[in-house]
Amino acid sequence: MPTINVYKRDLENLVNMSLSDKTIEDKFPMMGVEVEEIFEEIKNNKKEKIIQFSVNPDRPDYLSVEGLARGFRGFIGIDKGIPKYEVKESNVEVYVEDVELRPYCAFAIVRNVIVDDMVLDSIINLQEKLHWTIGRDRKKIAIGIHDFDKVNPPFCYKEIGGNELKFEPLGYDVEMTPEEILQKHEKGIKYAHLITNNRYPIILDKDGNVLSMPPIINGNLTKITTNTRNLLIDITGTDKNAVENTLNILVSAFADRGGTIYKVIVKDKKDIKIYPDLTPKTDEVDLEFINKRLGLDLNPGEVINALRKARMDAEYNYEKNNIIVKIPAYRVDILHKVDFTEEVAIHYGYDKFTGKFPHVATIGEKHTLEKKFDFIRNIMIGYGFFEVMNLTLSNQEVLFKKMKIDMDDNKYVEVLKPASLEHRVVRPSILPLLLETLYTNKHNELPQKIFEVGDCVVIDENDKHLYTKCKNVGKVAFAIIHPNANFNELKSYAEGLLREIDIDYTLENYHHPSFIDGRCAKIISNEGKTIGYFGELHPEVILNFDLEYPIVGFEMEL
Repeated sequence: MPTINVYKRDLENLVNMSLSDKTIEDKFPMMGVEVEEIFEEIKNNKKEKIIQFSVNPDRPDYLSVEGLARGFRGFIGIDKGIPKYEVKESNVEVYVEDVELRPYCAFAIVRNVIVDDMVLDSIINLQEKLHWTIGRDRKKIAIGIHDFDKVNPPFCYKEIGGNELKFEPLGYDVEMTPEEILQKHEKGIKYAHLITNNRYPIILDKDGNVLSMPPIINGNLTKITTNTRNLLIDITGTDKNAVENTLNILVSAFADRGGTIYKVIVKDKKDIKIYPDLTPKTDEVDLEFINKRLGLDLNPGEVINALRKARMDAEYNYEKNNIIVKIPAYRVDILHKVDFTEEVAIHYGYDKFTGKFPHVATIGEKHTLEKKFDFIRNIMIGYGFFEVMNLTLSNQEVLFKKMKIDMDDNKYVEVLKPASLEHRVVRPSILPLLLETLYTNKHNELPQKIFEVGDCVVIDENDKHLYTKCKNVGKVAFAIIHPNANFNELKSYAEGLLREIDIDYTLENYHHPSFIDGRCAKIISNEGKTIGYFGELHPEVILNFDLEYPIVGFEMEL
């Protein structure tokens, strides 16, 4: 989960009350934000207390001190209902030409923001956290925050060639072309892979000054300082909803700082849009739906009070016997009625929930498959293997590319909104993760013998009873690494395991891209189904995981 560091003094100013360390440690976890640590740091020759919060990725509005203060004031009942942000008219316009690479953009102006060192740190940190979470490391959205007083509207957003102009990128006092920025600037080198068509998105003002080269770097001209009072915000990207949602989160944070939001008119060849749009969304939720899932018997007034503490507006609908809820524009995480249920649980108070014995006249016991897992664990430990437990989420790089497996030939389940780029695919196989574990333990002596028993998720489009067309499959995998690891050693362990779990099987030669040809076998059950494979890993696979010795591996479906 992303973490943010917040100055305690800044948090207290925004909440408008003093907070003891104990209050912070007790209250914030109850509103769904973990307190990792509280420590002191010297800032501008003054000792400042810093609080490190761990924020769920589904709450990007909590990735800043402004959002945390806004949520906390609601949680303790100081403020209730949707925050009222006035959005004033302006005549500032942005002209959008054809931008193939990142076609969506949104702009806003926020005036009269007092920028001190703490606010400046907050702006930079919020920008980077939103880049990482909503932006998927700038792939979906890129953010530019500029000193509005240093440029002249109207603005233009377009694509140019790599050598059409020069400007000073942020942090440099030397002018560079877009191509030179990708080759020499640290941000250009890091994000060069996002420029795929040799055309460079650029934002210019009336006089041709460069504000930004999204998604790479802003111009030095519009750098934010403690003298800045008026901000121009640009969001560009490949996903329209992500662009608009990010803008709403940012302007709400700056409005909480006392800033005044102004609209910007965005014109392209087909349409005219006005940003930001902070109009609340409206939804409905049944009282019974909430009570049934929480095991409570709340009346409409209690539910409405909880939702208002969550900084939403809510009212009872007598005709339908449900609650009409208005959702603020910065709450981009509300997708389903279950989300309202969670908000009611948080703001009703987790500490008020009490345990209940289920009305079931049976005694629980382990599932048959779990018993089998335990039995296999005992066998493998008896063979001298160490058990490891990896996450069930990984990525295409580890699961396929490093294993020499063509992703186009394999269907897999990908997480829609992963917490990080490293954890975006639900594993269909365990063996690649064992190789990662071996890499992590390169410093330990050899031989190393490790195994894992656990669930994988595979696509099954032929099963008409599966609504999701995918299913959980239990698998066992093990790997051995040492200078003399070979097929015969592996085969003895494989046959020993198959014998102990009483499986009738036959072995056949198997061609698998991850293994050396002629040194890999597949396991066929007496029903004629291939249930597993084992063999000597291909040298290229071993090098892909930055390992140096022969490795043999086994994997089988249970």
